[in-house]
Amino acid sequence: MLFLLILIISLVLQLFLPWWIIAIVAFVLCMIKAKTGGQAFGLSFASIFILWSVVALYKSLVNDNVLASRVGELLMLKMDNNWILVILATALIGGLVAAFAGMAGYYTRSTFLK
Repeated sequence: MLFLLILIISLVLQLFLPWWIIAIVAFVLCMIKAKTGGQAFGLSFASIFILWSVVALYKSLVNDNVLASRVGELLMLKMDNNWILVILATALIGGLVAAFAGMAGYYTRSTFLK
């Protein structure tokens, strides 16, 4: 349930707000619903990693991977399909931001409950 809440609310809010809204969503939802720190970290990471990789893949495939390939060239990636690494790096960064925010939300709640 926490996984879907983070995924859906982040998707909707990112249409209107900056990218870092994922940290606030993960923080608040994990503060309310997470049962352990590991669950907060893992579910936050997984939901945003999947969300950002799907959205980045969709936006990249629409324009025949031109922008992602050029960013891969800019980063000096020595592969034929360097756009895949760019999409994975994007999803990894988003996932880590959400994961640390979710874990911080869980530990904030556990600090105030003691």
